[in-house]
This record gives sequence, C-alpha cells and structure tokens, in this order.
Amino acid sequence: MNDSECLIRDFCALTRLGDPESIGGGAPLDVNGVTCSVTKSRHDEANALVVYCEFGAMPADREAAISQELLVQNFVGAPDGGVMFGFSPVAKHVICIQHLRASAVTAQRLVDILSHLAEKATEWRRTYFLKAADTRGQRNTPAIPSSARAFLSSARIVGAGKGPLPR
Repeated sequence: MNDSECLIRDFCALTRLGDPESIGGGAPLDVNGVTCSVTKSRHDEANALVVYCEFGAMPADREAAISQELLVQNFVGAPDGGVMFGFSPVAKHVICIQHLRASAVTAQRLVDILSHLAEKATEWRRTYFLKAADTRGQRNTPAIPSSARAFLSSARIVGAGKGPLPR
C-alpha cells in the first residue's frame, strides 16, 4: 500500500467514513456544511493528494473585485502553502485546491486541513475576502491580505485534537 492509500485509509478510520476507495476517488465530504473532497494526485498517485473545497458562487455584481482578490490569493498562497483557487466548470463555483505530500500529513492533520478550509469557505461566503471600504471610500490593501496570511498558515497548522469530521 502506498503513502496516499495509507493516509486515506487512516483518514477514513479516524473519521469513521467507509469505503476509502470512494473517498480517495473524490467522493464528496460534508465538512461543517461545506462540500470537500480528497483525491490522489493525477501526477503522483502514490505520494500526493489534492484536497478540494467548494467555496461557492460568485455574486455577479462583484465578480471583478472578487476575481482580483482570488488571483492575489493564488499569487501569495500557492508557492508556500500549495493553496490556489479555481472555478469549477461543472459546479459553476469557486473552488479552493490544496496539494499535499501524503508522507508529510497524518490523518488528524488532514482532518484539520479540511476543517480549516471549510472555515475559510464560510468566511469567503460572507466577505469574499474583500476588505470593507474605509471612511474615505478606498479599500484597505495591506501588503499581504489577512486572508492570504490565514491560508499560508493553514499549511503549517498543527492539529489540537479537533476530533473527527462531523457527520
């Protein structure tokens, strides 16, 4: 059994999910009301996983600003945290994608990553990672957006006994 299969098996045992083969093939997981999935990487099935988290639909009236912020997130977050955003042509929703080296992740760590991404998806659905305009009507733009810092730290968060995914 390779690293990816072992991790998915251990993840399924920890979270009491059946059928590791389906889970490793991208079966949808409900993580606190957010749809996520875990798949073996097409480029390295034995050693790498890809985690997908459905953030949701983009409101038509704010597409430009939201798209720009997601591109900033991709620029800032992908090199260090392996986190990037895309648009699902099937779901017509924004998707967050994180690549993981299976040997560097435990089952508990995978639970923590999924929980963190679900929290970020919930935040995104409220704010779209856009900052509120200040009193002069200009957007506050720090060098690294706080949401990017949060995603960068997601690659390094160590689980603190959060337990299994909710059913």
